[in-house]
Amino acid sequence: MDRLFNWTKSVSLTVMIAYLLTNIALGGELPGSLVLRPVFGVILLTAVPGYLLVALLRVDDQPSGRTAIYAVGLSLTIVTVFSLILNTALPLLGFDRPLTSRHLTAAVSVLVLGLSTARYTSSRSTSPLQSLSLSGRDWVAIVGLSLLPVYSVLVTILTDGGSNGLLIVLLCLLSIVPLLLWWWEESSTLAPYAIWAVSASVLFQMTLVSGHLWGFDIHFEYFTAADILNNEYWDPGRRSPSNSLATVTLLAAVYSKVTGLDLVWVYKAIYPLLVSLLPLGVWYIVRSTFEDRSIATLAPFALVFYYGFFKDMPDKQLVAGLFAVFLLVVFLDDGLSDIQQWVIGISFAIGLTFSHYGVSLLFAAFLGGTVVARHGLQVLTQTDIDGRISRPGLIAFLGGFWIVWYLFSASGVNFYRVVGVGYEIVASLPFPTTERSGAAYATTGFTSVYWILYKFLYIALVGLIGVGMISALYSTVTSSDDARSVEYSLFSAGVFAFLVASVVFTFGMGFDRTLQIALFVVSPFALVGSRTAVSIVSQLAGFLPRSDLRSRIDAIPIDGLFAVFLAVLFLFSSGTIFALAGQQVPPYNINMDEDAGWPVYSQSEVEATRWLANHANDEPTAVYNEWSHIKSRDGLLVSEVVPADELEPIWLKRTSLNHSAYVYVSKKPMRKLNSDSEYIDVQKTPFYTETLSTAEVVYSNEQVTIYYVSR
Repeated sequence: MDRLFNWTKSVSLTVMIAYLLTNIALGGELPGSLVLRPVFGVILLTAVPGYLLVALLRVDDQPSGRTAIYAVGLSLTIVTVFSLILNTALPLLGFDRPLTSRHLTAAVSVLVLGLSTARYTSSRSTSPLQSLSLSGRDWVAIVGLSLLPVYSVLVTILTDGGSNGLLIVLLCLLSIVPLLLWWWEESSTLAPYAIWAVSASVLFQMTLVSGHLWGFDIHFEYFTAADILNNEYWDPGRRSPSNSLATVTLLAAVYSKVTGLDLVWVYKAIYPLLVSLLPLGVWYIVRSTFEDRSIATLAPFALVFYYGFFKDMPDKQLVAGLFAVFLLVVFLDDGLSDIQQWVIGISFAIGLTFSHYGVSLLFAAFLGGTVVARHGLQVLTQTDIDGRISRPGLIAFLGGFWIVWYLFSASGVNFYRVVGVGYEIVASLPFPTTERSGAAYATTGFTSVYWILYKFLYIALVGLIGVGMISALYSTVTSSDDARSVEYSLFSAGVFAFLVASVVFTFGMGFDRTLQIALFVVSPFALVGSRTAVSIVSQLAGFLPRSDLRSRIDAIPIDGLFAVFLAVLFLFSSGTIFALAGQQVPPYNINMDEDAGWPVYSQSEVEATRWLANHANDEPTAVYNEWSHIKSRDGLLVSEVVPADELEPIWLKRTSLNHSAYVYVSKKPMRKLNSDSEYIDVQKTPFYTETLSTAEVVYSNEQVTIYYVSR
């Protein structure tokens, strides 16, 4: 089988590279280019370089899920770093546009052929399919699970954001998968595959809504990626926060160049596919730290079913979470040698740093805190605790590379931004701001019983994690915990402390984002907390006169009950319960209703911004926006073609401009203050009365009017 696998791999690789190079040389004229170029390009960039390096390191005998994690993570970092090298080296050789399709495809192909040759001359690869052990029953389940992402893609595109029976059926099916896995006598492959299938399905049923991007920060990141794409060069000195996020902006531009896909679809289709591996990484982390397999099976769904996982994908924080989880998977893998762990781990640490300034710095801090806690516990208990993830060398690399990268890139704007957030936190003591904190979320008043239940489900989730965390720390101190879990419990305690602190401190982000980061790590403790809570109730029942009460409590299928809790949580967070009850769905549930609140753009609106980009000729552009930074509906879309810091805000009481400018106005320019779904009427604003009513209309379609105000 290995000989056949190696022959098939070599032939496939040769055909794929030959097709891509020939197609680009002929200007995309080869038959099937519309389909084959994107497919071959995605495979070449996403899996091939990393898999060849995995094989070269002799790590390809791992379970197929681990092999996929290592191959994809390594490929993304290798391609990003290689693109940076090309961006630096080719201009020295006289190439002003180093990141052309030809340069990138040829360079990656040469790299892949080099790795392939090195691997072929060293030894043969082992087929990852050899590690699969599936019964006929499991194969039936695999086929059924494989249909979920396909169904998700089709139903989302066909319903076009409408709330109908097909979408409700999909969400209900996804919600019961954890319960089915708990009930099923699964193989070692079925559970991780199910986690990936549900994760991909959940992401696609949100990202594929509409034909354009939606969200918030992604519009700013799109501008940077489009700038790289159009100029075929990454300017390291450009002062924009997203310019430092190489795996979010530069890598997206590289994907677009090599695959020929529009940048919008790189973000809407490829990035969700990448991030769908994040919960799979959580599975392998828990398998490496907890003996009980049920915890690994159910823990990832606490993240997948949390609305913060899918409400604003593609999201730089999730891309960073992907590398952070992969980093933990590597150093918790006892099947790897030290050299294998460090080669793969350093690559993931680089990818983590490239993805998000905040998440990478936080993980370095969490790991540093674990070193201190581990040594303190060793002194307290006089026992040796193995440091698999809390390695001083890893922490030093993460911290040092973070400083160098964020001082060097984007003229240091992110470095000083983080310093500024730290100063604000210290300056706010002892009365920190409560806006977007956990306390603010928890005390938000709701009149609907559905919203009240929804809020308490998340309070219950965090509470269960807290109970599980206390139980784990107690076991750690009393030396009754599994030795493999001790270090991870200490690491998780630091992450949970960060989550608790965010009840009061915002750390420059909302509580929904801090909970998302925390769930990358602490999700297994929710089930631990459930078991602990029932155990405590059982012990208390032993003091009551009714003799059979304790035995009845002990007979409760806690894991099954937790799976039901997860299903209910997802039915609320996905908007299913609200839709079935005829209630207003949460504002992020544009999968149910495109007018739910979050900005979804029509093609007419997108075309208007592109007209603006081609005709503004560096003149200022103004949009309705009431806040200190751009976050209005119009402002977000226009920031794809005009830098957000150059947009002129028109606040609601403003009456005029001091200079000539283009003014972009859609039918839904900005939400009313303190409203999630109602928009202002532009014609009732002072600015329209005093300025726009007499301004020249230079562009108009059914959704947008662009004015030119002359001064």
